[in-house]
Amino acid sequence: MTEQQKSIIKTLREQNFSYNAIAKAMGVTVATVKSYCQRSGLAGNRKEAFQSQSDTPLALPSFCRCCGKQLIQREKVKHRKFCSDECRVTWWNSHPEQVNRRNPHTGKCLCCGKEFTWYGPKPHKFCCHECYIKHRYEGVTCDTETV
Repeated sequence: MTEQQKSIIKTLREQNFSYNAIAKAMGVTVATVKSYCQRSGLAGNRKEAFQSQSDTPLALPSFCRCCGKQLIQREKVKHRKFCSDECRVTWWNSHPEQVNRRNPHTGKCLCCGKEFTWYGPKPHKFCCHECYIKHRYEGVTCDTETV
C-alpha cells in the first residue's frame, strides 16, 4: 500500500466512513482497509460517531484507481474511475486479468503451430509479429520447422 493510500484511508476514517465505504471508494479489499486501521489505531465502531456529527459529508469521495488522486464527480455524467487517459491506460495495462473481454477465438499459428487466443471479429493466422515475419519473409511454416 502506498503512502498516499494510507493518508487517504486515515482521512476518510477520521471523517467516520466505514471500512466497506473506504474499500469501495479506493478499489482495495475491506480486509486491507481494516488491517491498516487496526494497526494505525483507527479501528472501532464509527456508527455512533457518524450519527452524532452533523458536519460529515454525505457523499463519499472517489479516487483515481491508478494514482490515487481525488476525483470530482459531476451530476448526470457517468461515474469516473480515472483522473486522465494516461492513468486509465496505465492501470489497464498493469491489470490485464481484470479486463472483461468478450468473444475469444482460438487458432493455430501457421508458423510455429502453437495454439493462441485473440479477441475481435477478424481472424488471425499468427500468434505474434515474429511468426508473421518468419512466415512472410523466410517461408517458415509449422510443417517445415522442427518444434
